[in-house]
Amino acid sequence: MKRLLALLGIVVVLALTAAPAFAADGHMCDHYSTTIESLHHCVVHAQGMGHITKQGVAKSLMAKVDAAQASLDRGNAHTAANQLRAFINEVNAQSGKGIQADHAAHLVMHAEKVIAALGG
Repeated sequence: MKRLLALLGIVVVLALTAAPAFAADGHMCDHYSTTIESLHHCVVHAQGMGHITKQGVAKSLMAKVDAAQASLDRGNAHTAANQLRAFINEVNAQSGKGIQADHAAHLVMHAEKVIAALGG
């Protein structure tokens, strides 16, 4: 029993020390960033962690995020914000279906922060 507890302790310590490395590599969602790129990483992370359970939903969300980034790159923040609103609409429609409900709420919150940062 003591060995099991010691092993469990080691696993916990390793997991906690590895988490910052993953965050530094862009594997985790940056909850404080308000860029379209950070939302892109959030969708990739959600899909990788299984929070987005349908491949087609993830692909559609990424298309919306990528279109928003392209609009912003062309200097059209208003269009980018509208494309992110379409992203939010899809996330809400897929909440509890193709996206786990609690994570859908996070994706919406993140997209709303990005829209606010765009002035929209």
